[in-house]
Amino acid sequence: MPPLNSLKCFEAAGRLMSFTAAAKELNVTQAAISHQIKVIEGFLGLSLFQRYPRRLALTEPGKALLPEVIEAFDRLSLAIGALGNEQYSNLLSVRLAPSFAAKWLSPRLKYFWLQYPEIDLCLYHAHAAVDFEREEIDIAVTYGKGDWPGVVVDKLLSLDFFPVCAPAFMHNDKPLNDVNNLRYYTLLHDANYECWHGWLNLAGVEGINADKGTIIDDTNVLIQAAIDGQGIALGSTPLVEDHLEAGRLIKPFDIELVNDFCYYVVCPQSHLKNPAVIAFKEWLLSLVE
Repeated sequence: MPPLNSLKCFEAAGRLMSFTAAAKELNVTQAAISHQIKVIEGFLGLSLFQRYPRRLALTEPGKALLPEVIEAFDRLSLAIGALGNEQYSNLLSVRLAPSFAAKWLSPRLKYFWLQYPEIDLCLYHAHAAVDFEREEIDIAVTYGKGDWPGVVVDKLLSLDFFPVCAPAFMHNDKPLNDVNNLRYYTLLHDANYECWHGWLNLAGVEGINADKGTIIDDTNVLIQAAIDGQGIALGSTPLVEDHLEAGRLIKPFDIELVNDFCYYVVCPQSHLKNPAVIAFKEWLLSLVE
């Protein structure tokens, strides 16, 4: 085996594709990183990097070795963490899309705890995809197209989109019993204008500028604005079902848009060595089977 320190320097440099960034992460000099890479290359009798004036590239042996070294360090870290912090070995860090967590997952969590009382969850909420290399997150549920590199992705939940509004909008002088009357109301957008564009095209509505209205980047706030009569929002069944049943919102049209954005369960392959990660992932997927 080559020296452990040279393997660690290779892992950091290969993962970050930079001797400078690896030096910063490991709190050493760039010269020290370069020296350790030469040590492991000398030990193996192989070049692991192609050095260019402003960038690095892995050689074929480097490409073959890097994922194995990354996985080995991940497994070592997990094993040491479990031994050194036994009371936290079943503490699972989960990152969730806020609206998904509030409206869909929260009512179901009690069933996870009944099935897995030994696993403690630490739940974090954010819209952006997780950077698993820099954030101490075990597994995540993220909204998007499922095209995140370097992670295992499982589709969890598709969304249907349809207009929702306060009941009063059906009883004024421009009632929403005609899709063309949408032109008289403020469109409420979630993050961008794309979804309203898609729904109006599907409904065959012309003459409405979908690039106007209010953008609200938190779906919970967006739906509350619709309840408060601030405009018309596009809701999804998992996120507005309780409001529709309670009469706080109505669904004036039956036309539903389904696009390629979904909720996905996401984690690195190496995290699936953790039984708690496997349990949480399998439990989530079982809810939609």
